[in-house]
Amino acid sequence: MTTRPATTIEKDEDDDAALVLPALRADLRLAPAAPDTDGSPMWTLFDPLRNQYFHLHVQGLRLIRHWRAGATAGDIAAEITRDGVPMKADEVAGMARFMAASNLTAAGTPQDTERLVDQAERGRTTWYAWVMHRYLFFRIPLVRPDAFLVRWLPQARQLIARPMRWALVIIGLLGFYLAGRQWDEFTSTFVHFLSWEGLVWYGLALVAVKSIHELGHAFVAKHFGCRVPSMGVAFLVMVPMLYTDATDTWRLVKNADRLKVSLAGVCTELVIALVATFAWGMLPDGGLRQSAFFLATTSWIATVLVNLSPFMRFDGYHVLADLWGIRNLQPRAFALTRWRLREAVFGFGEAPPEAFAPRRRRLLVLYAIGCWLYRLVLFLGIALLVYHFAFKALGIVLFCIEIGYFIVRPIVNELKAVWGYKWPINRSLIRSGLVLLVLLGLLFIPWHGTIGLPAVLVAADHTEIHAPEPARIQSVAVRAGDVVEKGQTLFVLDNPDLEEKIAENRERIRVIETRLERRAGSPEDLAASGVLERQRAELDAQIAGFKKRQGALVITAPFAGRVTDRMPLHAGEWINPRQALAQLVAAGGARVYAYVKEGQLRRIQADAPARFIPDDGIHNALDLHVLGVDDAANEQLAYPILADRYGGSLATVNDPGDRGAREDRPTLEGGQYRVTLAPNEATPAPEWQIRGEVRVQGPAESIAGSIFRNAAGVFIRESGF
Repeated sequence: MTTRPATTIEKDEDDDAALVLPALRADLRLAPAAPDTDGSPMWTLFDPLRNQYFHLHVQGLRLIRHWRAGATAGDIAAEITRDGVPMKADEVAGMARFMAASNLTAAGTPQDTERLVDQAERGRTTWYAWVMHRYLFFRIPLVRPDAFLVRWLPQARQLIARPMRWALVIIGLLGFYLAGRQWDEFTSTFVHFLSWEGLVWYGLALVAVKSIHELGHAFVAKHFGCRVPSMGVAFLVMVPMLYTDATDTWRLVKNADRLKVSLAGVCTELVIALVATFAWGMLPDGGLRQSAFFLATTSWIATVLVNLSPFMRFDGYHVLADLWGIRNLQPRAFALTRWRLREAVFGFGEAPPEAFAPRRRRLLVLYAIGCWLYRLVLFLGIALLVYHFAFKALGIVLFCIEIGYFIVRPIVNELKAVWGYKWPINRSLIRSGLVLLVLLGLLFIPWHGTIGLPAVLVAADHTEIHAPEPARIQSVAVRAGDVVEKGQTLFVLDNPDLEEKIAENRERIRVIETRLERRAGSPEDLAASGVLERQRAELDAQIAGFKKRQGALVITAPFAGRVTDRMPLHAGEWINPRQALAQLVAAGGARVYAYVKEGQLRRIQADAPARFIPDDGIHNALDLHVLGVDDAANEQLAYPILADRYGGSLATVNDPGDRGAREDRPTLEGGQYRVTLAPNEATPAPEWQIRGEVRVQGPAESIAGSIFRNAAGVFIRESGF
């Protein structure tokens, strides 16, 4: 926390000069700190009771040195001014009020007691605010490791000695060599984590490596002489993560030393990854080898992506703050960016909260915007996860708490702050007003009347030819482009299984007939005559069914037309019934089929004008009109050419568990309604399917109206318990 002398309570000059300074607490400690970004010297004022550091500039240090309990602010200002440094009474009074508000002064008078009581009363919150705050973030200190760290620090230093560093390099190279020799096995090991045993080893390895990660921070901090008062578990939206209290590193004068403390955890995990890679190549199959794989891959990658992210207050944030040499990086960057936005939008003409070089100012603004975007995505994702994993009533409450606290609350606070300003009429305000009017117009004016839909141009009367069941090609009677008549043979298939079943049933019938012929001499067969007769009838019916299936294997044309898109088939080849053998296109006209989501269904009206634009760039566009829309949503896509897996724009899903799903009918992701359109003029039937886009003219709708209707639909769908 960086503090500067500033007036925090509005007072007139006479009151400021007459303000009596209280006594400072005797346990406060003052020490040199790293220079500020402009090179000016800094000092830290340490509060040991609360384990907090306050940074002071030269002016603040002069105030502390001249501080006398019972003296007035005017007296102190006059003394400092006599020493050759101009100082005003309001600056001294502002510093005094800050010290008192921060509880850095001794409480020895009734007024001090009243102030502390008032401060405690203002600090109290309602039970629901307490619960909400603890749900969002809280810490549980588990150990006080300072004595442990002092005892084991010499041994920890041996781990980073030069011989050990060379040993780690050799182990790492050997590990990479062993993993490279077994690369296929190495890359496929993650599948084993899907078992319960793998998950147990994963959990144990995760706890171990994160504990060592925090010990890395603690030992390096202790190496530089810092206290580590506690280590424990912090919960961010109920997600547990280990932490180390390294606040004492603020008293380190060199930024490089704090940087080493910040990077110690990640470096420790990288060392563990090197050793684990070597261990994976040496260990036998089992839980230990799976854990070694996790430590060698997943663990440190996740740490680098999460811990080294500078947008949350993890290791990466402290690393960036130390590299830039900016204490309290996020609050200062946020304050600067809020000022920059206010000036750009409203032009208040205020001075920036801090003076930075232009290049450093741009970096801080970009960093703050990155933090806000990162947090927006992160907290929205966490809120959605909580909503989906908790039962619905609790999920809605927790979702609203997170969105309200992390996203809505900062926006409302900024709007309140801006509302308190006097808005001058200037170029920035006029420009912002015009931009706002344009944006409102784009959002609320219903100018969007054309609906673009994925579509396909096909023959009006066409069908796909499929085998009725798995079968073998016996002969192919047509080629692509052949014109056939109704009933003409296209393909002749056979299924040896059917012949075997017919022969088997005929043999069983022969046995039954033999028993029926000799029943006069066999009391047993005579008694079973009725059963035998029924069995023979059942077998005859089965043979008739098998022959009917054999007849269906001779595939004929259901109508006259042209054969297109015929598969390359050969005699003796087995055919999957889910694959189309060919397409048969009638000599009639053309049709266009498009797919529309439920949210836009109401905008599609019968006889609405439309235009089909093919994707191939060869065929001409067609003017169309809407014939109708299917009454029910389609779960399977009748035209695979529109599926995303084949280059189309309709999202489809793979459902390997659905054995009955036809291979040529992908399953749509979310229901889509099929729209049928016809050309306005006579159009010859295309010989193959032509993919494109249909632009249907519908009622104009604003973007805001569309967003509102979609949001209302989601709310109605999700509000059902």
